[in-house]
Amino acid sequence: MSFQTRVFMAMALCALIFIGFEMVNPPPPPEEEGEQAAVTDAEGKDGAGESKADAEAEAEAKEAEPEPAIDPTAKQVPEQEHVIHNDLLALTVSNSSPGRGGVVKEVHLLSPQFEGHTTATDSLGLAGRRTLELSLTDDDGNLLVPRGASYEVREVDEDRITLAYVGERVEVIERIELMGGYEGRLEVEVRNRGDELLRERTNLRARIGMSESRYDIRRGLCRTAEDVEEEDKNDLEDGAISYKGEIAWAGVDGKYFTTLVVPKHPAQDCELTLSDDQQAIEARLSTVAEDVPVGGSSTHVFGLYLGAKELDRLKAFSAVDAPVVLEEAIDWGFFGSVSEWLGKLLLGLLRWFHGLIGAWGWSIVLLTIVVKGATLPLTLKQMSSMKRMKEIQPEMAKIKEKYADDRAKQGQEMQALFARSGVNPLAGCLPMVVQLPIWFALYSMLGTAVELVHEPFLWLPDLTEQDPYYVLPLALGALMIIQQNIMPSTMDAAQAKIMRWVMPIMFTVFMLFLPSGLGVYIFANIVLSLIQTVVQVGTNKKAEATAG
Repeated sequence: MSFQTRVFMAMALCALIFIGFEMVNPPPPPEEEGEQAAVTDAEGKDGAGESKADAEAEAEAKEAEPEPAIDPTAKQVPEQEHVIHNDLLALTVSNSSPGRGGVVKEVHLLSPQFEGHTTATDSLGLAGRRTLELSLTDDDGNLLVPRGASYEVREVDEDRITLAYVGERVEVIERIELMGGYEGRLEVEVRNRGDELLRERTNLRARIGMSESRYDIRRGLCRTAEDVEEEDKNDLEDGAISYKGEIAWAGVDGKYFTTLVVPKHPAQDCELTLSDDQQAIEARLSTVAEDVPVGGSSTHVFGLYLGAKELDRLKAFSAVDAPVVLEEAIDWGFFGSVSEWLGKLLLGLLRWFHGLIGAWGWSIVLLTIVVKGATLPLTLKQMSSMKRMKEIQPEMAKIKEKYADDRAKQGQEMQALFARSGVNPLAGCLPMVVQLPIWFALYSMLGTAVELVHEPFLWLPDLTEQDPYYVLPLALGALMIIQQNIMPSTMDAAQAKIMRWVMPIMFTVFMLFLPSGLGVYIFANIVLSLIQTVVQVGTNKKAEATAG
């Protein structure tokens, strides 16, 4: 069978197994609050913390403690909401939220690509989720700004807002400013108004709501000194997961959108957890504790990236002067740096084609043709090897029959046959292995390219959503049946029957749930493979007729 057939057959099998497992094993009910967090350091090793029983006892004790009362010296102001914006972003900022003070409540995208689509905010998973939330604690974990306290709105401009809380112990000034694109900047100044040394930590929590799509998996991200650690809902159902050390950035994301928080100086730890209602993933970034003398102040600066996972914008991030590589938030697939390099190359080609013809759907078709052409020499080599293997099939069958009870002798005779015929049974595998990273990179790139969001093509309303009319899956199944019936086979009758009927059905089911952009690529690839098969079969028949 062809390389593409093998790859997509494996993908279909994995998808069907996954879907079946999800149906048979539904997610467990939400766990009770107060579960022990699994703590790891930046190198991924288990933290040398207290036992689970001790931690649970401590958590229960903390829950039993009364909440800090509102500071009577703090100025109480009514809840207010203000919207600040730039060319691509609009943030709804509140001076109050349940227990946290000033927050960014909602993020709206203003790009023409997303504007006017009611699902744009839902795609971000941020509506009503209190996107960014600030809290301040002392070295013992006590809140410096009591729960329920409100911030005073001191200044509001088109693209910036200043909030302030003044209490007996501290004065907190929070400045939020939008830069260009999807970038923002948060500055938190803490002033010590008490009569003793204050040791404070600033905590910033980001949230993203769960997606209804099985294929848009939401993740929490922590960039440690070693790697980008990522956890999804399944990973977090048993409790929070923490990473300690030098944390360069943290955030939450889906396939196409992300919320990232970048401290100007590395943070001390990052915690990933589920929200209380299990419907959002949260990432909390905590700064290194700082000593603030009486009458003194400390300032923490965070860069923000709130929006589409556009490669160029992630690479150009400059809201804070920190050596970060935010494009690491894009998942390029299974083969690591190889997939990343290939994915960026393929995305560049896709965007170049779009610049020429102005249609993302046809750009995918052109990209498929280019990739098919680039891998054609390898495919032809594989087909040539398969043809030579077919020619010696009768002799192989005789050897299997003659030495059916002696596997060692059978192997020796097979090797001798290969040597006499000049056939290497592994020759067909090498082209397949070489092409594998290319196909996986292409698959991953098309599955995460935000450029395709809300982009229609022919009857398809959105290349990032599944085909609503199931035209692509059914057409693909029909083409695969045709291809299997005209393709020369080296398999026995039972195997050939499976390939002829079972695999097209599997692919049809698999395609039902895929984003249609991926469906366009797979369909175009099958069409090209069918054309190649027809040409190859015709060429072989002419060669046989000439030889005869």
